[in-house]
Amino acid sequence: MSLNGRNIPLPIQKQLRREANFGCVLCGCPIIIYGHIIPYHRIQAYLPENIIALCPNHYTNFDRGEFSESYLRDAKKNPHNKIQVKDAFFIDSQDIAVNIGKSKFINTSRILAVDDFDIISVNRENEKYILFDINFFDKLNNLIAVVYENSWTAEKRISSIWEIGYKPHHFLTIRNTPSDLFFEAKIENEELFITASMYYNSAPLRITNEGIWLGEREMAVELKECVLKNYDIGINAQTYY
Repeated sequence: MSLNGRNIPLPIQKQLRREANFGCVLCGCPIIIYGHIIPYHRIQAYLPENIIALCPNHYTNFDRGEFSESYLRDAKKNPHNKIQVKDAFFIDSQDIAVNIGKSKFINTSRILAVDDFDIISVNRENEKYILFDINFFDKLNNLIAVVYENSWTAEKRISSIWEIGYKPHHFLTIRNTPSDLFFEAKIENEELFITASMYYNSAPLRITNEGIWLGEREMAVELKECVLKNYDIGINAQTYY
């Protein structure tokens, strides 16, 4: 996969994520790309004081040169989620409950895997802020986008067709309409609800409020209406050939 930017070292990403209070410094969206205020080619170094956390939408504006250096440095110093604290995407309860299909998993980070390959994982940082790991494949089983600890990476040639939407604190959407892909996460009553339309091994993977389907087969039927706590993995589906 051809990446849409340089990989910032993970310890620096973590530092910047916390500095920005776990969201884009301009709007608070939890899905972020890290950009160099002074271009990397000019300094050839990963300096935290020169790197800013932006959502994919604002990163596009940044990449076009639409923001001044002073504007970016002021936003870095006064990030949105530190001014509007409640706009961050977080669950403040002791446990984290994730609803997928008609199953509920509590304190289970590996939510959905297929053939032992993780598709969706959910963690928290500072026992509060939601961190997603998501792998997006297209119909030909090409990995075309990845979310890792909320850091966004997409295949460069199609990065512009992704739409990221965020309603502060409540609702996150990641959508690629031409590829028939979407991921939605919402917070209700201090619980997380996930729906999605994805692919794995060229088979459609659909997650609704009523169930989970891989191709034509409904998965994890035996777990419907179940509440499961502290599992190593929530649902581990298998493909059949």
